[in-house]
Amino acid sequence: PRTADSGATPPRSDGGLPLAVPATPLVGRDADIADVTAKLRQPDCRLLTLTGTGGVGKTRLSIAVGTALADEYPDGVLFVPLAPVREAALVMPTLGQIAGVTSGEPDDEIAVLDHFRHRQQLIVLDNFEHLTDAAADIADLVATCPEVTVLVTSRAALRVRGETEYPVQPLVLPATGRDTTVDAVVAAPASALFVERARAVAPGFTLTPENAPAVATICTRLAGIPLALEIAATRLRFLAPAALLARLDDALAAVGARDLPERQRSMHSTLDWSYELLDDPEQRLFRRLAVFADGFTLDAAESVGGSGVLASLERLVEQSLVAVTFDRDGTPRYRMLEPVAQYARSRLAGADEAQAVGYAHACFFLSLAEQAAPQHQRADQLRSLARLEAEHANLVVAVRWALVNGHPGISGRLGWALWLYWWLRGHLMLGRRFMEATLGHDLPAPVRGRTLCVVAGMAFAQGDHEAAGRWWRQAHQQASAAGDQHLLAHTLAGTGLVDLATGDATAAADAFRRAIPLADSLGQDGDWIGSLVQVWLGTTVMIQGDPAGAVPHIERGLTAARARGDRLATYVALFNLSQARMAQGEYEQARGDLREGIRLSEEIQDLANLAYFLDALAVVEDSADEPARVPTLLGAAQALRETVGAKVYGYYQPDETLRDHAAQRARSVLGEDTYDDALDSGRALDLAGIVRYALHP
Repeated sequence: PRTADSGATPPRSDGGLPLAVPATPLVGRDADIADVTAKLRQPDCRLLTLTGTGGVGKTRLSIAVGTALADEYPDGVLFVPLAPVREAALVMPTLGQIAGVTSGEPDDEIAVLDHFRHRQQLIVLDNFEHLTDAAADIADLVATCPEVTVLVTSRAALRVRGETEYPVQPLVLPATGRDTTVDAVVAAPASALFVERARAVAPGFTLTPENAPAVATICTRLAGIPLALEIAATRLRFLAPAALLARLDDALAAVGARDLPERQRSMHSTLDWSYELLDDPEQRLFRRLAVFADGFTLDAAESVGGSGVLASLERLVEQSLVAVTFDRDGTPRYRMLEPVAQYARSRLAGADEAQAVGYAHACFFLSLAEQAAPQHQRADQLRSLARLEAEHANLVVAVRWALVNGHPGISGRLGWALWLYWWLRGHLMLGRRFMEATLGHDLPAPVRGRTLCVVAGMAFAQGDHEAAGRWWRQAHQQASAAGDQHLLAHTLAGTGLVDLATGDATAAADAFRRAIPLADSLGQDGDWIGSLVQVWLGTTVMIQGDPAGAVPHIERGLTAARARGDRLATYVALFNLSQARMAQGEYEQARGDLREGIRLSEEIQDLANLAYFLDALAVVEDSADEPARVPTLLGAAQALRETVGAKVYGYYQPDETLRDHAAQRARSVLGEDTYDDALDSGRALDLAGIVRYALHP
């Protein structure tokens, strides 16, 4: 763009008329305005397209950019609304008509180009997405008129040479949760816009500590889309935030400001505009993708969309109905913003299509979980756990759908495939609730037995040993009746764990000894549970007063775990080995075991396990006369347990008097204030800081 003569002039369009000034302030777009204006000031950027989903604020941003740049174009800014234009052939004539140089007839294109050929002007073409067949005409305009710059708003890029695309993102969201503060809500652009619009329609509305979490959740559910936020905020004239949150789907269908174009008076009408631009296969895929939660991969999309998905998915991405990001390995992941997904669900063609899509989704994620489950026990466990982490929201949807829609067998199989992931990631309450609900249905015998095992495992990790023992005994009876060797090995191990945790070492040892030959008979299918049972048998021997006798059992399990590349079973063995070594006064050997286990715990992200290792390392530091390190380690362990919400590892049987002695001695040496400060510093460490402190004294 050329710089106009010095002197302030009002923002103007062609003919000197002022650009429209919106009645409400533009919130949260300062960085976007700066970025777009900077790009348009570059000589090689003369065609820039603002893309994004409907309601994200492309038009408002284009007006703000035009206002910011108006004085830099001697011939001003020309704003061209294209929503009423129905044919691509009429784009150039409409441009000429608004510029005042043609009558708007289709054969006026040459006159339009002649008019702009020597003008120094910014042209804003608003709402181009339904007219993409005219993209070549816009490219010709830019090529023919060297002093003209074109700023386009469109849900899809023009895909012509020389175009710069600028995706307009939703507004930044506030943090959510019970601890959400008023200051945090006000600071986030999405919630700041929501609050500002709420106060405009309900002057008595006040953001308080009590309603701030609901406001933050509303903004998150609306994905930071400005139009959705503005429409929802108007409902606060007669609803409290909590009540609005419970009725958010209705709010999205509500009518917004009357001075908006009809297609933007509700989120539904805005998305109707986009939906009608799709052909039948694209509409079908769009509806079906609404089944996913928190994103999906291409193979997942193909599982619900059938053939021809790739071309249709590409079109949905182009139309800003589906967003795409890339994982660290370059794998694309797709997602719909929540208001878009809600709209897509409303477009499903009745109950039959919804049932078919839900079933296909559940089957896909059942297959994914069952393929991943064996890998949790082997060298590939980091990748398999990460895959489930990425898909956990979809897995929850699959379990819930199976329970509600009469497929408890799918739910039970999902639970068996997911239990170890749930354990490691602290989803204990969720897993237990789902599987207890599953047990309320008729199930095939093998599925029922394994579902009982999952409920028992979740209860055990929560410290509910009585319930865990009851569930594992029921599963054992079922396995015995069916002759299910695999399930028998698991149930014997489970009942042994309950005996171990409740202090009956003799019964525990008996159960573990009976489980070992069963696990061995299963070959590779039993090596995981077999190696752990060896470790737990060593634990019973140790607490019976023979730490030296425990070591061969633990080392047998450790060797098997390392041979598989299994980090989890390895660190379980290392912890128990460290306890046996400490019982024999071998503290430096124990330190090596603990450090290795800490590194592995970090890799798996097993916070509950790490807490035990930190407690044990504090005992080792006390033995080495390093009292200053003891409270920091203990504080970090306390914070981790609070994060997880449970001790989880009931089969660890450390001598807690050693930890208490280390704490008392450190407090005595350091003094109350210094000890408490160090304890607090440990509690404040993040995971990386904890591991760094533990491994590098």
